[in-house]
Amino acid sequence: MKNFMIAIATASAALATPAMANSFTGVRAEVTAGVDDVTGPVAARRLDLTDVTYGAAVGFDAELYKNVIVGFEANLDNVFDRRNVGASARLGYVIKDAVLVYGKVGYANWKQTTSTELEGLRLGAGVEAKIAGPVYGKVEYRYTDFSNGVGQHGALVGFGVRF
Repeated sequence: MKNFMIAIATASAALATPAMANSFTGVRAEVTAGVDDVTGPVAARRLDLTDVTYGAAVGFDAELYKNVIVGFEANLDNVFDRRNVGASARLGYVIKDAVLVYGKVGYANWKQTTSTELEGLRLGAGVEAKIAGPVYGKVEYRYTDFSNGVGQHGALVGFGVRF
């Protein structure tokens, strides 16, 4: 009888617990890799020694309205040959509880190891999809408009986890 009462109490507690928030909310950490291309004056293009990009990001997302997600993130890319640090705000919409489509806007600072430093406005858009549990995958395009007529186009894939 005691085990039966414990089972009833456990089931009642589970049913009385409010539903979890949207699965695209909370703290997240991710790794990314992809390709990028620096455009602009010939001297600026020579600064970018490779078209490969890799990095990591951390962020936080919250549900503003039903299926509308707002958040922010900070990223660090390419720490060995050039470093690209950024901070962005995100706004997205959840489709069928498994896919988040989002846009973002923020700031980026790019520094070549030879001490050339550029900063500018970063714009981006992407699609994030649940894989299993808290693990997700994403595809993202981002463009950064640096000073002196230099721009950077990037296409990334990433994998992350929500906490």
